[in-house]
Amino acid sequence: MPRKPKITTDETDRKDQRDKTEALKKSVENADTLPETAPRHLTGEAKKLWEKLVPVLNGTGYIIDADSSTVETLVINYAMLREAYESVKKNKVVYEVEGRIYKNPAVAIIDSTTKIIKSVGSDLGLSPQSRATLIDMAKTDEEDEGKDYEERFGANR
Repeated sequence: MPRKPKITTDETDRKDQRDKTEALKKSVENADTLPETAPRHLTGEAKKLWEKLVPVLNGTGYIIDADSSTVETLVINYAMLREAYESVKKNKVVYEVEGRIYKNPAVAIIDSTTKIIKSVGSDLGLSPQSRATLIDMAKTDEEDEGKDYEERFGANR
């Protein structure tokens, strides 16, 4: 699997990487942001996460309305993860029925949703490494002075 392209504005990085970064910035500068109110079909934990996460994502300047299905994938999988975890808390990882031991199916749901959340979250800049890449991309000389990027991206919440 090829590496993801590097997003950078650092003058010491390759010109083609900087050019792609500039093209990305231009492509999203006039795009609509994600709506901060969750879609009606989202409920519970998915809705809560949407409404907490979207303002942070919109603040990055790189997430646009076209990314809504990616954010929806993230919040739905998060809600499924939470529900599966409640099942594991209640029924344990394995349980016994009529003398037979069974693996709780929620364990597999936790495994698969965790992988999806990690992958999609990284795509949205929600891992430390991907956030650092987006921060690099967001830097300009004017923004660098006194800007606390950890606070901007919600690291201290």
